[in-house]
Amino acid sequence: MRGTKRTAAGGSFSHRERQTVLKMSHLNYGLLTVCAALGLSSSGVAQESKLAKLSHVHIGGALSYSPYTFTHQVWYRDIVYDKFAKDTQYTSLDVYVADPVVQASPVMVWVHGGGLRMGDKASSKDLASKPEYFTSKLGYILVSVNYRLLPEGLYPTNVQDVADALAWVHSNIADFGGDPNQIFLLGHSAGAQLVAQVSTDEAFLRKAGKDLNILKGVIGIEGGYGVIGADGDTQRLAANYGPRWQKALAAANVKAGKGIAPFLLLHVAGGSPMVADSEYQALGFAKALESAGIRADVVSLDHVEHFGANERLGQSGDVTTASLERFLASIPGKKRAPHWTAGSLPKF
Repeated sequence: MRGTKRTAAGGSFSHRERQTVLKMSHLNYGLLTVCAALGLSSSGVAQESKLAKLSHVHIGGALSYSPYTFTHQVWYRDIVYDKFAKDTQYTSLDVYVADPVVQASPVMVWVHGGGLRMGDKASSKDLASKPEYFTSKLGYILVSVNYRLLPEGLYPTNVQDVADALAWVHSNIADFGGDPNQIFLLGHSAGAQLVAQVSTDEAFLRKAGKDLNILKGVIGIEGGYGVIGADGDTQRLAANYGPRWQKALAAANVKAGKGIAPFLLLHVAGGSPMVADSEYQALGFAKALESAGIRADVVSLDHVEHFGANERLGQSGDVTTASLERFLASIPGKKRAPHWTAGSLPKF
């Protein structure tokens, strides 16, 4: 038959169909060539398309402190990590990445405070300058998570929420350019309590299909870690954790051989009005960790109060920033240079 060519499979193409196939092949080849020139694979293009479907905002500006470097980020908002929750607002997270993204970036997961009763992943007071600091100065991806609050989020629900969020990050962060083998965890106040609980009791991550070894380092700021006070009072523990409060004590869950990550604990010297025993908690928790052969760095802050200990993080020259950066630099793994350097401010 004129104008046709039999295929090995026994089918046939008309002349017009063959021309269409050839054009499509040329287009695909051209697309792959462009992708290669940009350092993208065909799977990378599909990945970009997947991210484009997520709710996101392009944000930018300059660091609000020296060296005032210019920053660009993409903020992916309200990604649900547990679709079966009654209100998925409380089981969602935000992802902040540098724009353009740098592949295989380490990841910092942030857990907000609020006494287990209030707070949000996007609160400007809790977040402060963390999105620009971690993405643009340190070269990390920042993930900010929500969790269910009291009374619905009574232990163990709130800790399991954080574990489920971590499991989501480990399984999905590579799509955003993150390295799932370099995940760190950071929390302030009640958030510090939650990160300590999920990092010492392996049951939560196991229920989410993961292990404690997905965490490379944990940072707690002004938290309570389940160290029973010298007076033996357990009323506050029962109020925060419910009838299972004894199981909820991070310090009591520390044991050697579990794969617990190194810790950095920051506290206000002598405690603070909000957490009167924060120094006692940090020192007691560190003792439990070190007794089990787990690294625990403790830094006393004599220039801030409870909230300032969190809000100063990222400010150049501040002891909170220096302590964090020293801790992160000491953990084995691929390090990232800042995305922007001094002098990169745009000229207007």
